[in-house]
Amino acid sequence: MSKRQLLALCLCSLILWTEGNGILPLLPVYATRLGAAPAVAGYYLAFSYLALALGTVAAGWLSDRFQRRKVLLVVAGVVSIPLIWLMGSAANVWILTVLTATAWFLGGMGLTLISILAGLSAEEAKRGRVFGILALTNGLGGLIGGSTTGLIADRWGYPTMFSVLALGCVVYPLAGLFLEDKRGSHQDEAAHGGKGPAGLGKSFYYLFVASLGASVAVFVSALGRSLAMNQLGFAAAAIASTAAIGGAVSLPLPPLMGWLSDRAGRKRFLALCYGGGMAGLLVLAASVSLWHFWITALLGTVLGAVNMGLGSALVTDLVPRESLGRGMSLFTASVWIGGIVGFAGTGYGIQNLGMVTTLVIGVCLVLIAAFLLIPIRQVERESRAVPAPLS
Repeated sequence: MSKRQLLALCLCSLILWTEGNGILPLLPVYATRLGAAPAVAGYYLAFSYLALALGTVAAGWLSDRFQRRKVLLVVAGVVSIPLIWLMGSAANVWILTVLTATAWFLGGMGLTLISILAGLSAEEAKRGRVFGILALTNGLGGLIGGSTTGLIADRWGYPTMFSVLALGCVVYPLAGLFLEDKRGSHQDEAAHGGKGPAGLGKSFYYLFVASLGASVAVFVSALGRSLAMNQLGFAAAAIASTAAIGGAVSLPLPPLMGWLSDRAGRKRFLALCYGGGMAGLLVLAASVSLWHFWITALLGTVLGAVNMGLGSALVTDLVPRESLGRGMSLFTASVWIGGIVGFAGTGYGIQNLGMVTTLVIGVCLVLIAAFLLIPIRQVERESRAVPAPLS
């Protein structure tokens, strides 16, 4: 992959993660200020992540169907600008839901198209490194967004915060103009014998379900942290600071683990981060001070970033090239489906079951996800096994 391609992909990804990580801790607080109960705030975020998942799947289909990934990325960026600006003037939670869902749909398209272009551009021996660098933008976006959005909201209000974010979003489509489009799927399909896209394989579906469970836990932690801090009386700047601290401390981990995974395998590092995610949920159950919430944000950020970064590299390893658009979109959708289940379930769980019980359920989901990583290599080895020629 050329340095220009990697830089443009990273810049597009950085803008998306800065916008998303910057406002995500504040969205449930913003929704409650517009009159939403905790359960409604959870449903609002769940619906937004449903739109995010639909945008992800749509990106995979459009990518394979039209082979115009760069154009789709730029258009999605341009349309996102006024949507983010209008979120600051929403009169009630229902208008906010429509605007957020539409913006999240386009954001899901953008992140998936970035991953597809990275998968098509990266050399096989450097995929972990490339996706690790891209995952770095998650933490860096959390640092930038988390350290600015809360301060702006506290000092000048939420409308000003959304206006600043809309202005920053202009960089996203501009960076997309410097991308080199990749159109290799049709040739790969012809090489496959003209029989259409190949199947994704059992290993992919084990990874899909594992990513789904881990992602639910990430969003259980995210919403639980914001609601717990709001109930304890923390200001918007303190709530948003959790994203900044989590992003700052976790910055070197995704590229480091991506580099190591190219040499030592990806599953063991995914399992390690799953263990960190379980620890973060347990810490959140007993958090009362700001630094407690910083620790949970750090572990949650690492779990989310590494799951997406190493998981995307593993998808590229497992899935045939002609099916990469479909495989990458489905895998990325598992993250956002986790957001749907995590946000809806967390809002309901906190309101009806209590915070601690809800977090324990999250721990169990990550544990199941870790066990689902075990058969991936075994199944893949069997599927690639070639019988020895008879003499």
